Amino acid sequence: MTSSGPRILEIGEYSLFARVWPERTLCLWTGHAPHDIEHAPHEPFTPRHIRIVRRALRSGEFDLVACYPPADAPWQPTFIAALARRFGWRAGPLLLRHLAPFLLLRRMASPLAVLDLADHPVIMRHNFRLLDRCRVYFKRELPADHWKAFLMTNGRRLPTPRQRQSARMREWVAKLRPLSIGLTPERLAAIATCGGSEKTVDVFFAGRVESSSTVRSEGMGQLEHLRRQGYRIDVAVERLPSTEFYARCARAWLAWSPEGYGWECFRHYEAPLCGTVPVINYPAGRRYAPLEAGVHCFYYGVEGAGLAQVIAEALADKRRLVTMAEAAREHVLRHHTVERLCEHVVATCLGPSRADDRVR
Repeated sequence: MTSSGPRILEIGEYSLFARVWPERTLCLWTGHAPHDIEHAPHEPFTPRHIRIVRRALRSGEFDLVACYPPADAPWQPTFIAALARRFGWRAGPLLLRHLAPFLLLRRMASPLAVLDLADHPVIMRHNFRLLDRCRVYFKRELPADHWKAFLMTNGRRLPTPRQRQSARMREWVAKLRPLSIGLTPERLAAIATCGGSEKTVDVFFAGRVESSSTVRSEGMGQLEHLRRQGYRIDVAVERLPSTEFYARCARAWLAWSPEGYGWECFRHYEAPLCGTVPVINYPAGRRYAPLEAGVHCFYYGVEGAGLAQVIAEALADKRRLVTMAEAAREHVLRHHTVERLCEHVVATCLGPSRADDRVR
């Protein structure tokens, strides 16, 4: 391990950079759910950081600032009231944490990258000021038509033809880039202990159904139909420990990976590392380094019996599935680990030469 490469300031409720480059990342955590920052070296944001960090930002001490935009506007009365009900006297310091991106990022010499990892496909209005200041705005759920990222948030409906001629909005749209959800080092380590299993199951799925998307509830009926036809279907609707999840996934030829609250899903990338080919409903948005149909995964239409048909056809050629799973594994390790995503963000914002300084 080396500490060469760009120095990163990371601000928000989550962390990517501090997980893989702790020696050169200062992570100021602004959230209140510890599991979001688990395994990442960080400092909870406090008032003492304001003066110190502002001075560092003005002097250009950091090569890049990575900010995770808050899901809610921290100055809205409804958000403040909800925080007070949940945390009582601790709500004050927590509210200050949520305000950190807006307190710190007003004037700075360092370029800003915004990493929006939310499930929803729109950019919330309170984050427009971050969009104004950033060099690139990465979004996990980015609509195919980037203008639809402003559906109902910059007006009452879709951006109008007049809005699409706005210089400010055109600049916003030009900054938008897709980003995948990414596998953390902890997930990679857990998966590594569960590979190489004998295939005893045709299709595996684990996840919420009734409280999730219609894609899942409709697809479950097709899995039951396949089970009645004699296919070996392994379904768990309860939450599984990660080791059991990966072990059961590794025993299956195919992993059904339907969208939940968002289309991007850890399962898309976990399955190939388990030696299993994912079956995913067609995406509606723009993706970063997507898994290719028939090469890394299978896509299906949600209309009719599309899922059952794709599964039956895929299972007819097991040798092809072995080849696809290996190709998908290589693709995921090349593009969709947290380390590779950090390199991609740096290369996009600072140029490929800075990404060459990556930790090896």
